[in-house]
Amino acid sequence: MRNLRSAHGIQIFNKADPAKGFLLFQKPVISGTCRIERSQMKNEYAAVKDTASDTENGFPSKGGKGNRISGLDGLRTLAITGVTLFHMFPHTIRGGWLGVSLFFVLTGCLLAYTSEKSRIRHSFSLRSYIWKRIKRIYPSLLIMILLTVGIYSVLAPDVIKAIRMEVVSVVLGYNNWWQISENADYFTRMANQSPFTHLWFLGIELQYYLLWPLLFGLYIAVSRVLSPRAGTFLFLAGGVAAMGIMPFDFGEGMNMTRLYYGTDTRIYALLLGGALGFYLARRIPSQEMGTFRKSGASLLYFLALLFTGAGYVLLDGQFPQVYQWAMGAYTLVFLLLLLWTADSRLPFGQLMDNPLFRWIGKYSYGIFLWQYPVIFLFRYMKWEGTMPYAMEALELLLILLLSVWTELLSGLLSVPSRLFLHPRKMAIQAAAILLISLPAFPFMAYGCRGIWNSADSRAADMAEMKEQFAENEKMLEAQQTEAVPIPEEKGAESRPALDHVACIGDSVMLGSAMALRDVLPDCYIDAKVSRYVGAGLDVARQMNQMGVLGNTVVVSLGTNGPLDGQYEEETRGLLDYLGPDRHIFWVTVHCPATSWQDSNNAYLRQIARAYPNVTLVDWQGEVTKHPEWLGGDNIHPNNEGTAAYAGLIHDAIAAKMGGAA
Repeated sequence: MRNLRSAHGIQIFNKADPAKGFLLFQKPVISGTCRIERSQMKNEYAAVKDTASDTENGFPSKGGKGNRISGLDGLRTLAITGVTLFHMFPHTIRGGWLGVSLFFVLTGCLLAYTSEKSRIRHSFSLRSYIWKRIKRIYPSLLIMILLTVGIYSVLAPDVIKAIRMEVVSVVLGYNNWWQISENADYFTRMANQSPFTHLWFLGIELQYYLLWPLLFGLYIAVSRVLSPRAGTFLFLAGGVAAMGIMPFDFGEGMNMTRLYYGTDTRIYALLLGGALGFYLARRIPSQEMGTFRKSGASLLYFLALLFTGAGYVLLDGQFPQVYQWAMGAYTLVFLLLLLWTADSRLPFGQLMDNPLFRWIGKYSYGIFLWQYPVIFLFRYMKWEGTMPYAMEALELLLILLLSVWTELLSGLLSVPSRLFLHPRKMAIQAAAILLISLPAFPFMAYGCRGIWNSADSRAADMAEMKEQFAENEKMLEAQQTEAVPIPEEKGAESRPALDHVACIGDSVMLGSAMALRDVLPDCYIDAKVSRYVGAGLDVARQMNQMGVLGNTVVVSLGTNGPLDGQYEEETRGLLDYLGPDRHIFWVTVHCPATSWQDSNNAYLRQIARAYPNVTLVDWQGEVTKHPEWLGGDNIHPNNEGTAAYAGLIHDAIAAKMGGAA
């Protein structure tokens, strides 16, 4: 080891392996009596810009200058397209959320690649790493948050009346865990509906960025003691091991929110991406690939893209298979897509590098930030249904315009560093951007005011609701040990009964469980948060095995997803299993912010006409007349509402008993 002094600072140099050296600290360039020519400064700035581009894009170009890889923006485009279309058309592009997994793979790979390349060049700096992350993430994020809150304060104040804690969780990087604590299901979007629901992803990214210096330090240590290959294998093994957490924790009928949002359940994609990044950083391209191998790789690449497209359309996030194997399988496919795109011997990089993809990839971060606030506003204000297709096109246009504007405004941070090179040009650009931004500044100021004055009413409502859920869950757990099988003669009655009623429901029924027990003392209740109709059949079977599935069954499902379409088979399967001899009372759903409330209730009316033993309990019709029955989320009943909900069910059964008699 020896020290090398230069104009750039002190380097620790290893003769045996130069890659094991690193920059100890950077010495600032001090201009004194020695005058630096402007042309020389421009050349130095150009070199710095190339290095920054290399770090930002992750891979060297095929031309050998080392600033970018062809096709990387194409993969970003594939990812952001899936996420955006999923949010716009959740019932058509049901698996577009897979784009998030692709983003995780890209993040892990690029972070490992650029860090290792910097280390090889003896230029890795922890301070530079931290500053680059902050500069890239926070200016655009804060602009989006402030402007969104400001606009919503005018158009939809109820949505952001208690937004402060959510904003804090986003800025501090733990939003995914905050949403888990709030039971904010990503696919149903029932609890804590917010224009910032999508930022759970950014929470995991920020946590990984904080963890990265430790992970990279571990890689360096293993590489020095053993070899870089051993360090790469360590990340690979860690990723494979972490991949098993999600299927291991999965259980039938569980709330998927914890699995989908958890840092521990999603970190495997980042680690596997990191292993690929280290591999690519040290890979020396081999000889030219033969025609047969190229043809085989082309076929596999096409099949991988086709497989991704099929997943975007078909893979509903509430399917159990997603957490058992599908999410991990698609992550491996994305790793292969990235590996093949990065291979200069194959044509995929150039094919994915068309001008459109490069443009979308450049603004992918801004598009990600803005797409859900825009889509949520259009849906909340019910603008989407006014002019089909035209409003969706307007949504996309608005998202793109906001993304470009945000990129320009946040880019003002880099103006001072370039001002000395082109003072007049930079000053004009900055003035033009600020002039364009003038209409947004009052809304951003109003957004600051909205966050500062954010009330705690919704937080209080949610805390009260969670406490109520917890108490009712304890009561239902005790119910299982106390359950007494129904005598055979009771199950054979031809008319509904007020005793031995079996109740199957979601969080609306769970919150009303005690009220139900008050009016139906002998009822057996099985209700869970975020339960969708597909779980109803398994619950009915379990009740039947326990001997508690009586002659009268109350079903309250449909709040967390559509009953018809993709879940029609499960809905009718439940009805067929219960059979024509049981009296079924199905409670209509009230979830006004969802796209399936009206369609579910219309489908239930069809069911009631097709099944003579099905009676509708019109909760939606009654609660619409009495909004004071609802809590802060406008879905779950409060104390007054739970009594009304239980009374409505009781009266429906009693009325049917009188009719049968």
